[in-house]
Amino acid sequence: MCETKSIVSIVRCADYNPKTVASAVETALDLAELSKVFEGGKSVLVKPNLLSARPPEDAVTTHPTIVEAICEVAQRYECQVTIGDSPPFAGENQTRYVNLLERTGMTAVARRIGAGITRFEDAVTRISNPTGRFYRSFEIAQAVMDTNLLVNVPKLKTHGLTGLTGAIKNLFGCVPGIRKGLFHVQAAEDRETFAQMLVDLASALPRGVHLMDAVTAMEGEGPNAGRARKVKIVLASSDPVALDAVAAAVVGMDPMSIDTTRLAHEQGLGYGKLGSIEIRGERVENVRVADFAPSSGVNDWTRIPKSIRNVLRRQLVAVPQFVSPKCIGCGDCSRVCPV
Repeated sequence: MCETKSIVSIVRCADYNPKTVASAVETALDLAELSKVFEGGKSVLVKPNLLSARPPEDAVTTHPTIVEAICEVAQRYECQVTIGDSPPFAGENQTRYVNLLERTGMTAVARRIGAGITRFEDAVTRISNPTGRFYRSFEIAQAVMDTNLLVNVPKLKTHGLTGLTGAIKNLFGCVPGIRKGLFHVQAAEDRETFAQMLVDLASALPRGVHLMDAVTAMEGEGPNAGRARKVKIVLASSDPVALDAVAAAVVGMDPMSIDTTRLAHEQGLGYGKLGSIEIRGERVENVRVADFAPSSGVNDWTRIPKSIRNVLRRQLVAVPQFVSPKCIGCGDCSRVCPV
Protein backbone atom coordinates (compact mmCIF):
# COMPACT_ATOMS: atom_id res chain seq x y z
CA MET A 1 0.00 0.00 0.00
CA CYS A 2 1.19 3.50 -0.83
CA GLU A 3 2.22 5.63 2.14
CA THR A 4 -0.29 8.41 2.80
CA LYS A 5 1.20 11.86 2.33
CA SER A 6 -1.68 14.35 2.40
CA ILE A 7 -5.21 14.62 3.78
CA VAL A 8 -8.15 15.93 1.77
CA SER A 9 -11.64 16.08 3.25
CA ILE A 10 -14.84 15.89 1.22
CA VAL A 11 -18.07 16.96 2.91
CA ARG A 12 -21.53 17.08 1.39
CA CYS A 13 -23.18 20.51 1.26
CA ALA A 14 -26.57 20.50 -0.43
CA ASP A 15 -26.93 24.24 -0.94
CA TYR A 16 -25.72 27.66 0.18
CA ASN A 17 -27.98 27.94 3.20
CA PRO A 18 -25.71 29.63 5.80
CA LYS A 19 -26.30 26.98 8.47
CA THR A 20 -25.67 24.15 6.01
CA VAL A 21 -22.48 25.78 4.76
CA ALA A 22 -21.18 26.61 8.24
CA SER A 23 -21.60 22.99 9.32
CA ALA A 24 -19.95 21.64 6.16
CA VAL A 25 -16.99 24.03 6.36
CA GLU A 26 -16.34 23.26 10.03
CA THR A 27 -16.55 19.53 9.39
CA ALA A 28 -14.24 19.77 6.38
CA LEU A 29 -11.64 21.69 8.39
CA ASP A 30 -11.87 19.26 11.31
CA LEU A 31 -11.50 16.19 9.08
CA ALA A 32 -8.50 17.74 7.34
CA GLU A 33 -6.94 18.56 10.75
CA LEU A 34 -6.90 22.26 9.95
CA SER A 35 -9.03 23.88 12.65
CA LYS A 36 -6.15 24.33 15.08
CA VAL A 37 -4.04 26.30 12.59
CA PHE A 38 -6.20 29.31 13.47
CA GLU A 39 -5.17 29.23 17.14
CA GLY A 40 -3.20 32.11 18.57
CA GLY A 41 -5.09 35.18 17.38
CA LYS A 42 -3.39 35.27 13.98
CA SER A 43 -3.88 37.74 11.19
CA VAL A 44 -5.74 35.80 8.49
CA LEU A 45 -6.04 36.77 4.83
CA VAL A 46 -8.97 35.06 3.09
CA LYS A 47 -8.43 34.96 -0.68
CA PRO A 48 -11.55 33.89 -2.65
CA ASN A 49 -11.87 33.70 -6.42
CA LEU A 50 -13.32 37.08 -7.41
CA LEU A 51 -12.73 36.81 -11.14
CA SER A 52 -15.29 39.40 -12.17
CA ALA A 53 -18.22 41.47 -10.91
CA ARG A 54 -20.80 38.72 -11.25
CA PRO A 55 -23.51 37.67 -8.77
CA PRO A 56 -22.87 34.51 -6.75
CA GLU A 57 -25.52 32.47 -8.58
CA ASP A 58 -23.49 32.70 -11.82
CA ALA A 59 -20.89 30.34 -10.26
CA VAL A 60 -18.02 32.51 -11.51
CA THR A 61 -16.82 33.51 -8.05
CA THR A 62 -16.47 31.89 -4.64
CA HIS A 63 -19.87 32.02 -2.95
CA PRO A 64 -20.07 34.54 -0.09
CA THR A 65 -21.54 32.02 2.36
CA ILE A 66 -18.40 29.89 2.00
CA VAL A 67 -16.22 32.93 2.63
CA GLU A 68 -18.32 33.97 5.60
CA ALA A 69 -18.16 30.50 7.14
CA ILE A 70 -14.36 30.28 7.01
CA CYS A 71 -14.04 33.84 8.33
CA GLU A 72 -16.26 32.97 11.29
CA VAL A 73 -14.13 29.94 12.10
CA ALA A 74 -11.05 32.17 12.17
CA GLN A 75 -12.77 34.79 14.31
CA ARG A 76 -13.77 32.11 16.80
CA TYR A 77 -10.05 31.73 17.44
CA GLU A 78 -9.76 35.53 17.86
CA CYS A 79 -8.07 36.00 14.50
CA GLN A 80 -8.06 39.34 12.71
CA VAL A 81 -9.63 38.56 9.33
CA THR A 82 -9.18 40.39 6.04
CA ILE A 83 -10.71 39.50 2.67
CA GLY A 84 -8.87 40.34 -0.53
CA ASP A 85 -8.16 39.42 -4.13
CA SER A 86 -6.89 40.95 -7.35
CA PRO A 87 -9.32 40.55 -10.26
CA PRO A 88 -7.63 40.92 -13.66
CA PHE A 89 -9.02 44.39 -14.36
CA ALA A 90 -11.33 45.53 -11.55
CA GLY A 91 -8.49 45.60 -9.05
CA GLU A 92 -6.69 48.37 -10.93
CA ASN A 93 -9.46 50.86 -10.17
CA GLN A 94 -10.75 51.53 -6.67
CA THR A 95 -14.30 52.28 -7.83
CA ARG A 96 -14.50 49.12 -9.93
CA TYR A 97 -13.09 47.05 -7.08
CA VAL A 98 -15.73 48.39 -4.70
CA ASN A 99 -18.41 47.49 -7.26
CA LEU A 100 -16.97 43.99 -7.65
CA LEU A 101 -17.03 43.44 -3.89
CA GLU A 102 -20.65 44.54 -3.80
CA ARG A 103 -21.72 42.34 -6.73
CA THR A 104 -19.95 39.22 -5.45
CA GLY A 105 -21.38 39.59 -1.94
CA MET A 106 -18.05 40.23 -0.23
CA THR A 107 -18.97 43.68 1.07
CA ALA A 108 -22.03 42.26 2.81
CA VAL A 109 -19.94 39.48 4.36
CA ALA A 110 -17.32 41.92 5.65
CA ARG A 111 -20.03 44.18 7.05
CA ARG A 112 -21.86 41.37 8.84
CA ILE A 113 -18.82 39.86 10.55
CA GLY A 114 -16.58 42.91 10.91
CA ALA A 115 -13.83 41.67 8.59
CA GLY A 116 -11.43 43.98 6.81
CA ILE A 117 -11.18 44.40 3.05
CA THR A 118 -7.93 44.83 1.14
CA ARG A 119 -7.17 45.61 -2.48
CA PHE A 120 -4.03 43.76 -3.55
CA GLU A 121 -2.90 46.61 -5.82
CA ASP A 122 -2.53 48.95 -2.83
CA ALA A 123 0.91 47.58 -1.91
CA VAL A 124 3.14 45.27 -3.92
CA THR A 125 6.34 43.44 -3.04
CA ARG A 126 8.75 41.18 -4.90
CA ILE A 127 9.49 37.69 -3.63
CA SER A 128 12.22 35.35 -4.82
CA ASN A 129 11.97 31.67 -5.63
CA PRO A 130 15.47 30.36 -6.39
CA THR A 131 14.19 26.84 -7.07
CA GLY A 132 11.57 27.87 -9.64
CA ARG A 133 11.81 26.08 -12.98
CA PHE A 134 10.92 29.06 -15.18
CA TYR A 135 10.28 31.98 -12.81
CA ARG A 136 12.62 32.88 -9.98
CA SER A 137 10.74 35.93 -8.68
CA PHE A 138 7.23 37.36 -8.61
CA GLU A 139 5.59 40.65 -7.76
CA ILE A 140 2.75 39.85 -5.37
CA ALA A 141 0.45 41.66 -2.98
CA GLN A 142 2.20 42.83 0.17
CA ALA A 143 -0.88 41.70 2.11
CA VAL A 144 -0.05 38.08 1.27
CA MET A 145 3.36 38.35 2.90
CA ASP A 146 2.16 40.42 5.87
CA THR A 147 -0.47 37.91 7.03
CA ASN A 148 0.17 35.06 9.48
CA LEU A 149 -2.12 32.69 7.59
CA LEU A 150 -3.27 32.67 3.98
CA VAL A 151 -6.65 30.99 3.46
CA ASN A 152 -7.14 30.16 -0.21
CA VAL A 153 -10.82 29.68 -1.12
CA PRO A 154 -11.07 28.63 -4.79
CA LYS A 155 -14.18 27.85 -6.83
CA LEU A 156 -14.24 24.54 -8.70
CA LYS A 157 -14.43 25.43 -12.39
CA THR A 158 -13.17 24.30 -15.75
CA HIS A 159 -10.59 26.49 -17.48
CA GLY A 160 -9.70 26.94 -21.14
CA LEU A 161 -5.98 27.13 -20.47
CA THR A 162 -5.37 24.90 -17.45
CA GLY A 163 -8.25 22.43 -17.83
CA LEU A 164 -9.35 22.94 -14.24
CA THR A 165 -9.04 25.93 -11.97
CA GLY A 166 -8.74 25.12 -8.29
CA ALA A 167 -6.37 25.81 -5.43
CA ILE A 168 -3.15 26.26 -7.42
CA LYS A 169 -4.71 28.44 -10.12
CA ASN A 170 -6.53 30.59 -7.55
CA LEU A 171 -3.17 31.58 -6.04
CA PHE A 172 -2.46 33.44 -9.30
CA GLY A 173 -4.71 36.14 -7.87
CA CYS A 174 -1.91 37.00 -5.44
CA VAL A 175 -0.20 38.66 -8.41
CA PRO A 176 -1.76 42.13 -8.53
CA GLY A 177 -3.86 43.36 -11.40
CA ILE A 178 -2.57 43.70 -14.93
CA ARG A 179 0.73 42.09 -13.97
CA LYS A 180 -1.12 38.84 -14.53
CA GLY A 181 -1.60 39.87 -18.15
CA LEU A 182 2.14 39.93 -18.70
CA PHE A 183 2.37 36.29 -17.62
CA HIS A 184 -0.35 35.45 -20.13
CA VAL A 185 1.68 37.11 -22.87
CA GLN A 186 4.90 35.44 -21.78
CA ALA A 187 3.67 31.96 -20.98
CA ALA A 188 0.16 31.28 -22.27
CA GLU A 189 1.24 30.32 -25.80
CA ASP A 190 2.23 26.96 -24.35
CA ARG A 191 -0.07 25.34 -21.80
CA GLU A 192 2.68 23.51 -19.95
CA THR A 193 4.77 26.68 -19.65
CA PHE A 194 1.78 28.52 -18.19
CA ALA A 195 1.13 25.67 -15.78
CA GLN A 196 4.78 25.68 -14.72
CA MET A 197 4.55 29.41 -14.01
CA LEU A 198 1.61 28.72 -11.70
CA VAL A 199 3.54 25.94 -9.96
CA ASP A 200 6.57 28.22 -9.54
CA LEU A 201 4.30 30.84 -7.96
CA ALA A 202 2.59 28.36 -5.64
CA SER A 203 5.96 27.09 -4.44
CA ALA A 204 7.07 30.65 -3.67
CA LEU A 205 4.03 31.58 -1.57
CA PRO A 206 3.57 30.86 2.14
CA ARG A 207 1.85 27.60 3.00
CA GLY A 208 -1.74 27.94 4.17
CA VAL A 209 -5.25 26.51 4.27
CA HIS A 210 -7.16 25.57 1.11
CA LEU A 211 -10.95 25.30 1.15
CA MET A 212 -12.77 24.66 -2.13
CA ASP A 213 -16.30 25.80 -2.95
CA ALA A 214 -17.76 22.98 -5.06
CA VAL A 215 -21.35 23.31 -3.90
CA THR A 216 -22.11 24.76 -7.32
CA ALA A 217 -19.21 24.42 -9.75
CA MET A 218 -18.79 25.53 -13.36
CA GLU A 219 -18.53 23.12 -16.29
CA GLY A 220 -17.95 23.72 -19.99
CA GLU A 221 -16.37 27.01 -20.98
CA GLY A 222 -14.98 28.07 -17.61
CA PRO A 223 -13.75 30.06 -15.84
CA ASN A 224 -16.38 32.67 -16.71
CA ALA A 225 -18.56 31.50 -19.60
CA GLY A 226 -19.53 27.98 -18.59
CA ARG A 227 -22.63 26.51 -16.99
CA ALA A 228 -23.35 26.28 -13.28
CA ARG A 229 -23.37 22.66 -12.16
CA LYS A 230 -24.36 21.37 -8.73
CA VAL A 231 -21.66 19.16 -7.19
CA LYS A 232 -22.82 19.73 -3.59
CA ILE A 233 -19.52 19.36 -1.72
CA VAL A 234 -16.79 21.37 -0.05
CA LEU A 235 -13.20 20.15 0.16
CA ALA A 236 -10.34 21.13 2.47
CA SER A 237 -6.62 20.42 2.69
CA SER A 238 -3.27 21.92 3.60
CA ASP A 239 -1.98 20.57 0.26
CA PRO A 240 -3.29 22.50 -2.78
CA VAL A 241 -2.01 19.84 -5.17
CA ALA A 242 -3.89 17.05 -3.40
CA LEU A 243 -7.01 19.20 -3.17
CA ASP A 244 -6.99 19.82 -6.92
CA ALA A 245 -6.31 16.14 -7.60
CA VAL A 246 -9.31 15.00 -5.58
CA ALA A 247 -11.53 17.71 -7.10
CA ALA A 248 -10.52 16.57 -10.58
CA ALA A 249 -11.39 12.97 -9.73
CA VAL A 250 -14.79 14.05 -8.42
CA VAL A 251 -15.68 15.62 -11.78
CA GLY A 252 -14.39 12.62 -13.73
CA MET A 253 -10.99 13.95 -14.78
CA ASP A 254 -7.68 12.16 -14.44
CA PRO A 255 -5.82 14.32 -11.88
CA MET A 256 -2.52 13.86 -13.70
CA SER A 257 -4.06 15.16 -16.93
CA ILE A 258 -4.17 18.61 -15.27
CA ASP A 259 -0.73 20.12 -15.94
CA THR A 260 -0.58 22.13 -12.73
CA THR A 261 -1.30 19.01 -10.67
CA ARG A 262 1.13 16.80 -12.58
CA LEU A 263 4.00 19.29 -12.55
CA ALA A 264 3.49 20.20 -8.89
CA HIS A 265 3.42 16.50 -7.98
CA GLU A 266 6.59 15.77 -9.97
CA GLN A 267 8.40 18.69 -8.35
CA GLY A 268 7.43 17.83 -4.79
CA LEU A 269 5.06 20.71 -4.09
CA GLY A 270 2.32 18.29 -3.05
CA TYR A 271 0.71 15.00 -3.94
CA GLY A 272 -1.30 14.58 -7.12
CA LYS A 273 -1.78 10.82 -7.16
CA LEU A 274 -4.84 9.61 -5.33
CA GLY A 275 -2.91 6.68 -3.87
CA SER A 276 -0.83 9.13 -1.84
CA ILE A 277 -3.82 11.02 -0.48
CA GLU A 278 -5.95 10.10 2.51
CA ILE A 279 -9.48 11.14 1.63
CA ARG A 280 -11.70 11.68 4.66
CA GLY A 281 -15.44 12.18 4.82
CA GLU A 282 -17.16 11.20 1.59
CA ARG A 283 -15.58 8.76 -0.86
CA VAL A 284 -14.85 10.10 -4.35
CA GLU A 285 -17.04 7.46 -6.00
CA ASN A 286 -20.01 8.49 -3.85
CA VAL A 287 -19.93 12.12 -4.97
CA ARG A 288 -18.52 11.78 -8.49
CA VAL A 289 -20.21 13.72 -11.30
CA ALA A 290 -19.69 11.40 -14.24
CA ASP A 291 -20.91 13.67 -17.04
CA PHE A 292 -19.22 16.90 -15.98
CA ALA A 293 -18.49 18.80 -19.22
CA PRO A 294 -14.82 19.73 -19.77
CA SER A 295 -13.59 22.93 -21.40
CA SER A 296 -13.11 23.00 -25.16
CA GLY A 297 -9.63 24.44 -24.53
CA VAL A 298 -10.43 27.82 -26.06
CA ASN A 299 -9.37 30.71 -23.83
CA ASP A 300 -9.15 34.49 -23.89
CA TRP A 301 -5.51 34.44 -25.00
CA THR A 302 -6.06 32.06 -27.94
CA ARG A 303 -9.04 34.13 -29.08
CA ILE A 304 -6.55 36.86 -30.03
CA PRO A 305 -5.31 36.30 -33.62
CA LYS A 306 -1.92 34.60 -33.64
CA SER A 307 -0.29 37.44 -35.60
CA ILE A 308 -1.29 39.91 -32.89
CA ARG A 309 -0.19 37.52 -30.13
CA ASN A 310 3.24 37.32 -31.76
CA VAL A 311 3.52 41.13 -31.84
CA LEU A 312 2.55 41.34 -28.18
CA ARG A 313 5.11 38.72 -27.24
CA ARG A 314 7.89 40.51 -29.14
CA GLN A 315 7.01 43.79 -27.43
CA LEU A 316 6.56 42.50 -23.89
CA VAL A 317 8.81 39.47 -23.49
CA ALA A 318 12.43 40.10 -22.60
CA VAL A 319 14.86 38.24 -24.84
CA PRO A 320 18.56 37.84 -23.92
CA GLN A 321 21.06 39.44 -26.28
CA PHE A 322 24.27 37.46 -26.56
CA VAL A 323 27.61 39.17 -26.97
CA SER A 324 29.31 36.50 -29.05
CA PRO A 325 32.96 37.48 -28.48
CA LYS A 326 32.45 37.17 -24.71
CA CYS A 327 30.49 33.90 -24.73
CA ILE A 328 32.53 30.90 -23.56
CA GLY A 329 29.69 28.39 -23.79
CA CYS A 330 29.49 27.70 -20.04
CA GLY A 331 25.67 27.57 -19.99
CA ASP A 332 25.34 29.67 -16.81
CA CYS A 333 22.86 32.02 -18.48
CA SER A 334 20.38 29.26 -19.26
CA ARG A 335 20.66 27.84 -15.76
CA VAL A 336 20.02 31.26 -14.19
CA CYS A 337 17.10 32.00 -16.55
CA PRO A 338 15.58 28.85 -18.07
CA VAL A 339 12.92 30.88 -19.89
